[in-house]
Amino acid sequence: MSSPGSAGGDADAATAARESIRRHSRSFSFASRLLPAAKRSDVERLYAWCRWCDDGVDTAASPAAAATFVAEVGRDLKLIADGREPAAAESRWLATLVSRHRLSIPAAEALLTGMQSDLVPAVDFRAPDLLRYCFRVAGAVGVLMCPLLGLRDHSFLPHAAALGMGMQLTNIARDVAEDWQRGRCYLPVEWSGSLRPSGAAPDAECVGSGVRRVLEVADGFYAAGNSGIPALDADARLAVRAASGIYRAIGTQIRRRGYRVLHERARVTWLGKLRLFSKAALTGMILERGPQNIGNLDSPASQSLATARDLLLEHGVST
Repeated sequence: MSSPGSAGGDADAATAARESIRRHSRSFSFASRLLPAAKRSDVERLYAWCRWCDDGVDTAASPAAAATFVAEVGRDLKLIADGREPAAAESRWLATLVSRHRLSIPAAEALLTGMQSDLVPAVDFRAPDLLRYCFRVAGAVGVLMCPLLGLRDHSFLPHAAALGMGMQLTNIARDVAEDWQRGRCYLPVEWSGSLRPSGAAPDAECVGSGVRRVLEVADGFYAAGNSGIPALDADARLAVRAASGIYRAIGTQIRRRGYRVLHERARVTWLGKLRLFSKAALTGMILERGPQNIGNLDSPASQSLATARDLLLEHGVST
């Protein structure tokens, strides 16, 4: 068997990463194909590590087993930060990227903290808790992606975090029924009539109210995140615009269905993704020709960007 550091082991890791992204996220897989090969390989590897962390918590045999898994990943992160080889093969995927691109260890630790928070159901889950959770499990991933996509100016890290948070807010709006079955609910109590997981089915009216507000908040984070895309390498911008457009379109589908998310999962068809790709390409062409108004944001987007910036500081990620 090839060792993780050998050519064969590296190829095996790349294949495993590619399979992970295709199996778990069709939208992200579609967008990642728009990246040049070298960037795509690294992005797939980072995604696979994030997915491995997520699955390690979600599929654990018991809460105790999940807690043990989180602790083991945490120890691996400390080893990576010290420049030493981690224990798990999946952690070595991340170690390779940290060595090659100087990824933010505090951002990776924030992600792990987000996974860990799922081990204890939140009884009084409010809007600030939601935004903090979205930063940890998705905004931090946006930060980790930045070196892979050519971001050199760290002042744009809040934009990357904001875009990740917008995508996660969309996921939360879409996946209420699935989360409820796992004993979780990420709709803040003040937006959803104090809705909390129970043995009964969730109240559809409370769900609709919460989902509507989540998507409204997501719009500000998308606007903030999209405004930072011009700071990425030119060959990465189209993929990020496409990913943003596809995830945001899921929210559009939910709105068209009257915020009814309990019995049918909103998704974007392949034809819809192709249309969004064309729109992203056209948007990119227009922006490349005209002036870059990166700082020209409306009030919700400005507030979203400020929130992302505060959460970066809270979690020790320097900008």
